[in-house]
Amino acid sequence: MLIFLNQELYRYAVALIGITIVIGSRCLCIQATHDGTDNSNNYLNLIDATFASATATNEFSNKEDNEVFTSTTDTTAVGENPDKFTPYLNISQYPGELCNRVCVSGQQRVCYFEFTLEYYQAMGVACGKCAQGVEEDCNNPQCIVGDGVEKGVMSINRQIPGPAIQVCKNDLLIIDVHNNAHGSAAALHWHGLHMLETPFMDGVPFLTQCPIPFANTFRYQFYATEPGTQFYHSHAGHHKVNGQYGALIVRQAQENEPLSNLYDYDLPEHHILISDWMHTYAEQYFPGLPSSRGIFPNSVLINGRGVYTNPRTKQQTKVPPTVYYVTPGKRYRFRLINSISHACPFQMQIEKHNLTIIASDSYDVLPRPFDTLVTNSGERYDFILVANHTKGDFWIRVKGMGVCSINPTESFALLRYESNEIVNRDEDLQVPDFPKYEEGFQPGIYLNHPNATCWGGENDHCITELTALEEDVALRNAVPDHKFFLAFHNYPVPNKEIFKPGQYNHFSNLNGNLTIVGAINNLSLVFPDYPPLTQPEDIDESQFCDDLNWPAKCAGNHLCPCIHRLQVERNSIVELIIVDESENVGRMHHPFHLHGYRFMVTGLGQHPDGVPMSIQRAKQMERNRMLPRDYFNARPPFKDTISIPSRGYAVIRFRATNPGFWLMHCHYEWHLAIGMGLILQVGTPQQMVTAPSDFPRCGNYVPPVKMPNF
Repeated sequence: MLIFLNQELYRYAVALIGITIVIGSRCLCIQATHDGTDNSNNYLNLIDATFASATATNEFSNKEDNEVFTSTTDTTAVGENPDKFTPYLNISQYPGELCNRVCVSGQQRVCYFEFTLEYYQAMGVACGKCAQGVEEDCNNPQCIVGDGVEKGVMSINRQIPGPAIQVCKNDLLIIDVHNNAHGSAAALHWHGLHMLETPFMDGVPFLTQCPIPFANTFRYQFYATEPGTQFYHSHAGHHKVNGQYGALIVRQAQENEPLSNLYDYDLPEHHILISDWMHTYAEQYFPGLPSSRGIFPNSVLINGRGVYTNPRTKQQTKVPPTVYYVTPGKRYRFRLINSISHACPFQMQIEKHNLTIIASDSYDVLPRPFDTLVTNSGERYDFILVANHTKGDFWIRVKGMGVCSINPTESFALLRYESNEIVNRDEDLQVPDFPKYEEGFQPGIYLNHPNATCWGGENDHCITELTALEEDVALRNAVPDHKFFLAFHNYPVPNKEIFKPGQYNHFSNLNGNLTIVGAINNLSLVFPDYPPLTQPEDIDESQFCDDLNWPAKCAGNHLCPCIHRLQVERNSIVELIIVDESENVGRMHHPFHLHGYRFMVTGLGQHPDGVPMSIQRAKQMERNRMLPRDYFNARPPFKDTISIPSRGYAVIRFRATNPGFWLMHCHYEWHLAIGMGLILQVGTPQQMVTAPSDFPRCGNYVPPVKMPNF
């Protein structure tokens, strides 16, 4: 049996000895051999026509039948016996959990996952007496622990984080998302994957797809083409804050990992996913309440577990921490994922161990050791930890900075040494006392310290000081085809402008009477009524705005809510100079994420004279060739999420080779909600991959009203 999958979903042609499933321009050939007498001989060969070396084995079992069937690669004409074979893959035979394996070059698999999204509870009845310190109850099925305080959540498969997806490069991922969250629409974004041939799977409501309605199922289907540490999260409402996120690790064959000689193990359980945790639903803070006094997390979690310290009583909840096991003398690759939603960076340190950074946002860099790693929302870092002690327990500490240091926001996991003897990890875990919040981190070398001036100190360093393994001289030295200056800002808006009769623009009420609106170049992003990627014919060009084209409704205003779009040609070189002009919400370091792309970071910092950067200053400095760039770094690092220094700037550039409509936005949850983002359109709709003909459609229903017959 020979099956071809390429990229236009759900068009099938059936051959006498082959089944053809057409899913677009890409062809995945599945050659199946089945022996009913010996299940160990059952296998699938996946031959991807776009990868010349791809011939893969995908083991499966079928104990229900006894027939012997051996396929051929015959390409008999379509239609000779259309009833003999089913044109569908039985995807239940390819559970995604089996894709967590040692990767071998050319061996791809189909990886099927089912996600159920629903409103659920943390520290609910499934957790028994976990909150009272009965540790085994914390591991009960469907028990979400969080920080030990009961609360409502939005979960995936009744887990927080959601199920970890661990696959190999070029595997075909199929994820059925069942939206059981009453009254809520849904969408999942696959952060770090570029969706090169499936842009309609990027997961942004009203940009790349329609949101998934309650009681509906949507099938995401795409190739894992970008190896490295990625993650997935909701891009609908504030569902990410409420718990809908999880790890997505894409490994590749060891011979394709340029730094694999530096570590002995890359274990599935050695990913560290940090996230913030609130004791209320995030929607309470959008737009917020005058008495809220700001948006702060109550605690921070490591792989779904944390500790809450009551700010009045100093009492702490009793939650067993996440434990990572290592063996003395071995070297381990760890993967850190920052799924924070609040407006603050977090620092991580592992007691008496340094962290040798080898990748950022999945892109390899020359190894460099640090003592403390500071990350912002959406970033990922890979590091090597050498187990250079003989025994003992060592704290992994994650601590909030900036506004997240107002309350004692800290969490702990445990690095535990074990010998080669058999250890029963299920026994009661004896946990030492947590370090006191007042006990500072060990002094040492920081990467990305918020107060660092890039290239300015011995112990504080910026991402631009890392050197990429990959060299792209042409991109680094090119004269860009497009150069955009982008100034983002949280604008305080007078109440008389916010609450005009008949207008319903988004805003955030931080505390008291302060109302703010996020914007880039004074344009506050609102989403279209239809996804322009999949329904371009339904959107009029006049609905888009940019620096030179403001809608008539905004005439005379200093701020305009509209569909902010930048247009660039396919294959052009684009440079973005991003400037932080915020001034009324404290010292924040905004992380910006660009969907569908990686970019080279060629400049990062603050004004050399210490004055706040502005777009006018940036333009003047650029005209005079005085805007600081890291020209002496021959191989600047690649990223897809960059943390902009407070009142500073970043310079990034990329090749616009991936046609589509791609979101670029501040990765703080509430900042995107109030408009701090824009849409990058690469190419024309005719150059973009077309969605399947039966892809879900959405939009307004406003029919003309007939004259009543009365």
